[in-house]
Amino acid sequence: MPREPESFASQAGWQSGNPPPKAPTLAEIEQELVGALPPASADRLIRLARPAIGLWPQRPRPDPPVRASRLGGMPYAPPEWPWPIYETEPMLFLGHLNCADLQGLPGAETLPSAGILAFFGDHDAVTGCDFAFGSLAAVYYWTDIDRLAPATPPIEIECVFPLSELAFRPLIDLPHQFSRAVEEILTDGEESSRYFEIRHAAILHGIPDDVRSYCGFSKLLGWPNLIQHDLDCIGDPADPNGFRLLLELDEYSNGTDSEGWGPGGSLYFLIRDADLRARRFDRCEFEMQCT
Repeated sequence: MPREPESFASQAGWQSGNPPPKAPTLAEIEQELVGALPPASADRLIRLARPAIGLWPQRPRPDPPVRASRLGGMPYAPPEWPWPIYETEPMLFLGHLNCADLQGLPGAETLPSAGILAFFGDHDAVTGCDFAFGSLAAVYYWTDIDRLAPATPPIEIECVFPLSELAFRPLIDLPHQFSRAVEEILTDGEESSRYFEIRHAAILHGIPDDVRSYCGFSKLLGWPNLIQHDLDCIGDPADPNGFRLLLELDEYSNGTDSEGWGPGGSLYFLIRDADLRARRFDRCEFEMQCT
């Protein structure tokens, strides 16, 4: 029986009102690549596959636990923690992730097993008004989470993003077709188009057609979903000193309110493998792209 059309409110709130669907397995993705591309190209692409953890926004409970993984709202932080400042303005709180929530998910073994990762960004940077890099964002790793308390900025901040709790969607992630890693393998336009369709279908797997444009695809780890071109920091995927994706934040909705980054934008936090192993999240680099 055909699925009845849904109202705009139902479509916009579908993601936050439903658990994440199961994503394709590595074997299923490999089967699609082998069937659509020359064997050598398919083999090289499947070797680039990385585990990722999709961040699936959910409607917040009336009083979510302090340690609950979330986007938006206001942060809870250690009592002595100084709020990050860019120039003279407090940075905006983007969200925090409880690493204990991630245990057992693909790729989580590279992350801390406990503690909170908190992400902040300058207002102009996250809204697409300033495309400079580096100090426009900040990442904190808090291990003493028993003392977390409501944090107050030194002066009033420009905005507070909508609060959304998070569920998690295990993923097998392939590099974007605009990435240098893929462009080195696929030089034929038709093959690139077939690869795009396979990757796109894997991301949207299990999501009804009529709500796909209302869903966000934020994630930990994996490969960045690119909007314009490859990220400046990302280099050879085999380079142990190169940057890789730590966190991507896309548009999201909590079922009532939505938030996005510039027109159709995404925020990217990047980290080197050595810094990830050393838990030096303060060394992350930040980039932003929008349409």
